[in-house]
Amino acid sequence: MDKYEAFGLLGEGSFGRVYKAKRNEDGIFVALKVISKRGRSNKELTGLRRECKIQRNLHHPNIIQMLDSFETDKEIVVITEFAHKELNYILSKEGYLSEERVQKIVWDLVSALYYLHSNRVLHRDLKPQNILLDANNTAKLCDFGFARNMSTGTHVLTSIKGTPLYMAPELIEEQPYDHNADLWSLGCIIYELLVGAPPFCTASILHLIRLIKHEQVQWPTFLSEHCISFLKGLLQKNPGKRMSWQEILNHPFVKGHIIITELAPAMPLTRPMSANTLQVKEHQRNHHISQKISKQTNINTTKVHTEEAKADHDKPTTSKDKTQSSKDKPQASKISKSGETKVTPTTSVETKRQHNELNERISKLSLERNKNTPELTKAEPLDFHEDTQPIESEEWVVFIYKTMEEIMNGQIDCLLQPGSTNVLVIPLRNPRASPKVVGFVANLFCLPFVVTGISSESKEQILQVYLDVKLVPNLIYASKLLIRLKNASQENVDVSAEIKERNVGDLSEEELQCLEHIYLLICHLIYVEEKYVSQFCDSVVILNIYHLINGFLHLGKKKLKIVTDLLAILTHVMHKNPENYEIIDKIIQTPQAGEGLDFVGMLRSNEALLRERMCNFMLQVAKLTPKTIELFWNPQIRDTLEALMYDSVENVRNAAELAVDELKAHEFYTKKSHES
Repeated sequence: MDKYEAFGLLGEGSFGRVYKAKRNEDGIFVALKVISKRGRSNKELTGLRRECKIQRNLHHPNIIQMLDSFETDKEIVVITEFAHKELNYILSKEGYLSEERVQKIVWDLVSALYYLHSNRVLHRDLKPQNILLDANNTAKLCDFGFARNMSTGTHVLTSIKGTPLYMAPELIEEQPYDHNADLWSLGCIIYELLVGAPPFCTASILHLIRLIKHEQVQWPTFLSEHCISFLKGLLQKNPGKRMSWQEILNHPFVKGHIIITELAPAMPLTRPMSANTLQVKEHQRNHHISQKISKQTNINTTKVHTEEAKADHDKPTTSKDKTQSSKDKPQASKISKSGETKVTPTTSVETKRQHNELNERISKLSLERNKNTPELTKAEPLDFHEDTQPIESEEWVVFIYKTMEEIMNGQIDCLLQPGSTNVLVIPLRNPRASPKVVGFVANLFCLPFVVTGISSESKEQILQVYLDVKLVPNLIYASKLLIRLKNASQENVDVSAEIKERNVGDLSEEELQCLEHIYLLICHLIYVEEKYVSQFCDSVVILNIYHLINGFLHLGKKKLKIVTDLLAILTHVMHKNPENYEIIDKIIQTPQAGEGLDFVGMLRSNEALLRERMCNFMLQVAKLTPKTIELFWNPQIRDTLEALMYDSVENVRNAAELAVDELKAHEFYTKKSHES
């Protein structure tokens, strides 16, 4: 840092701070970008270093030149050439620019993009905020945080990057894409410079997605023929119909004004592909699409199991069976029209038939374990990726609220497609999202089960989309991020170490409310579709959050509903996936902050629903892993449980009676009784 003298702050954001500085050796002004390592994951830091590596190798008059970079224990510092103005700032002041001014900027941007694509680099986040103007009003591209170097063997990408206003239709539809996506973004920028707004602009992201996918661009009448022709060539929804680089260079709007440097790499993206390369590209594209279809097919096969389970449930029963069944059947969550979600008190008590069925499954499982040890879960592996892009909480609140209004009015298209639903999932993966935003997202996903007039077919399709976008794993991930959220923003955190989690007892009321919404929705979903049970189990294992869930089970005095919903979830997991008993075992035996489960306190709760669900939970644990119960067993638990057999609430009495009957079958129950 001794080489530079900083003069003043140019800008500040979640990425860090940018200062105007002077290089001491020659007095040249530079931009000094200081990025704090504090609160950043190893993945984020790797991405920042990758951005530096890409930009260091870029040398073009229309790309901000990186001059130097270095790291300290706490910061990454990047020094680039200094540019006086942001294009976005000029646009905000003037509204729009004349075609003559825009044309010169277009020459610069096309020159920069041609250079990038010639070197097989995709920018993937072209927007006015990432374009600077120097003292000579020369436009220069900057911010290569989402840039990607494409190897000569890679012809399509699939990860979604960019800003929705400038995002190409193929990205919106989650299709494989190539450098043509940058050309669409370039067209959006040019359109905005000329008109004052992008070709598709709305406050609702979901409405924006629908416009990009289905609506036609409105062409201004005040632009020249060449300008309109150039824009039309870039803003083709079908990427295969967009202008090729050869057509762009020869277009009258830019011809003769593009700076072309020597081409270094083989197979630049700016040259037409050979027949063999086109075949390989099509093969890669089809492979990605077939993988996506395969995942969807796997999800659809669960319908068969669901229908079989439903048919079994609908078999004729005696009046006695019906009475008992009404107590046994876990009821799904009910959600009010106001958006507040409620769970109807349930019993989840096993009938003798269900007991026998479960015992048979456990016996078979034991025999299988004698042969070989199976994995905890057999569902497709989950891959958790944080979205570290800056997130404006207030804007998201407005957007989600508007989307909720649309759904309440019966406009549910946004939840019928994985692409648009994935947009809504974004805050659940973002450590910078506020608890308010995350809670709103969870409530939004609840709405289809409340709003009247939504057909059963549409609800079924929405449930399949929720499975496809892995809503339950993302909700669980959000609860994990919530615990570390404050630590990530504290000033005195040792950023060289992993971010430490807070004790659940330190959560604020807003954070607790967010957790309540999260686990209420999860509770509803796993009782609706068994596939969600597997996703829940996989998430707990992969994220290693046994201690976290144990901690949530201690929130009875602060947020009772979190505890009752979690007990219902864990009980249902044991019932539907007894092979995953080890997960429940670890949750019980891996306390947060050294505190074990308060069995007696929950059994003595003033809330009947908690007493009942705790009895059901203990019943299932005793059936699957009695040694775990034995670890915590004492006469006080036994006496409390037996007293509940005379509870004033019938459901509690029934649950306690079945739990005691099961526990009495184990030696520790009688042994401890005699000892007492």
